[in-house]
Amino acid sequence: MRLFTQYTAIDIGTASIKAVQLEHANGNAGYRPASIVCEAVPDGMIGGGFTNPVIGAVGKFRDLLRTVFAKIRHGREGCIVGLPDRWVKLNLFDITLKPGESDLREFLEHRMKRDLKVPSNLDVAVDYQLLSTEKIPEGTSHRYLVGMVSRGMLDTLSEVLAELKVQVMAFDTSSLGIYNVFEGLHPENAIDRHIMMCHVGHETTVVKCFQNGILRYERVIEVAGSEFARHCMDIHQYTIQDAEEFLKKTVFFPSDKEGILAMYPKRNDIARIFGNWLRELNVTFRFYQEKFKIQKLPRVYLTGGSCLFSGLTEFLSDYFGTPVERFNPLAELPGVGTLEPSILSLGPRYAPCIGLLVE
Repeated sequence: MRLFTQYTAIDIGTASIKAVQLEHANGNAGYRPASIVCEAVPDGMIGGGFTNPVIGAVGKFRDLLRTVFAKIRHGREGCIVGLPDRWVKLNLFDITLKPGESDLREFLEHRMKRDLKVPSNLDVAVDYQLLSTEKIPEGTSHRYLVGMVSRGMLDTLSEVLAELKVQVMAFDTSSLGIYNVFEGLHPENAIDRHIMMCHVGHETTVVKCFQNGILRYERVIEVAGSEFARHCMDIHQYTIQDAEEFLKKTVFFPSDKEGILAMYPKRNDIARIFGNWLRELNVTFRFYQEKFKIQKLPRVYLTGGSCLFSGLTEFLSDYFGTPVERFNPLAELPGVGTLEPSILSLGPRYAPCIGLLVE
């Protein structure tokens, strides 16, 4: 696996903006973090979805990015920007083409927009990746992974970064690159098997299911850390700050018999906080099993700032009957050396940033 060391990765989220720079280590045989930055995003600044992405106050957003770049210690040639998953429409797209048509980009983009029912009044940028081809009597069947995002939002972000004298090398969706770094670190686990990546962010939980290294299914669940916090606010009459601090400090998922007994009096509150999330995950996982005729749910890898609850992986492993673990690329980079425990523990939160830096 090769990673970019000449660029900065910027992950734009609804709760924070994260930035990662890597540098060569161990005689250029490995990598280590050169800079890791996380800056909180004011509530409501980043929002909307594919049809209506929103930056609530462009000037304040620019100032926030300026703060992020000011905290980065090393200059870079440019940056790769990860967009919120809700802003990007990802689809698996099958089309039968005649010889030469696969080289006609404008034709393909037109068909993709039409067949994927993009509103005619929505100006979107289209990117696609060919996943597979198959000869059939009518021609050749092509399967593409298609990504679409508002062109106006890309223009806005490009203008803001240009004002900060930062060159944009590429835009991507934040969580898509997580699998790329996972595959690079664990090629033996990524071939000829199903892998489920579950990114638990602030407003959404993004489930991506891969088979043989190819994305087979994706679902964006509108339940994640912000809903956990809202339920804490309702139950305990907390402010949002107190609720978020409560979530950080409280043990919700027992890992032994004593823990189960301790949690028992709080079971109704725990069910209220996490019940909807668990139901949505269960629906998503079971649908994937049925659609792809899988007898046993595959291994699940968690990333994101809202997957860091103590005991969560053990609980989910038992709940879904399959191994569940956090994916922490910071801990697994070759030659990474020793990191501060406080930084190392947040590796799952920075997984999208590191994924953006995969060549």
